[in-house]
Amino acid sequence: MKLDERGVGSAEFLFVTLIVFIIIGGMIGLINSEMNQVQTANLAQARVTGEKLAETINTVYIKGNSVNGNKYYANITIPDDIDFTATINKGNITVLSNNQNITINIIPLDVSEGFIMTSGHTYSVNNINGTITFTEW
Repeated sequence: MKLDERGVGSAEFLFVTLIVFIIIGGMIGLINSEMNQVQTANLAQARVTGEKLAETINTVYIKGNSVNGNKYYANITIPDDIDFTATINKGNITVLSNNQNITINIIPLDVSEGFIMTSGHTYSVNNINGTITFTEW
């Protein structure tokens, strides 16, 4: 069976198109993988920031109940290079980053519930007679 010039050209075109689709499919897979790694890194950075916030709150609570006549404070700055929103609740902090929630436990139960902290701001964490309050600078 012998193909004419058009038949050979059509077969070559189909072969080249198949190769192009394979290459594009591989590139899309690589791009998806890179984007997942970036999202994971951003979420990890938000978790580390949330852990530092929890550590600050716990430290203010513990030291405030043991020294300085039950008055103690510390300042914390949330970096502005991450997508970060933290809501303080009774016994935990809920961190929202890239539409994912992270819950981090804290020691004090007597806190200003519902206080929201966001990226790029500085906050003062205060212990006044065992009650943790927050103020934004």
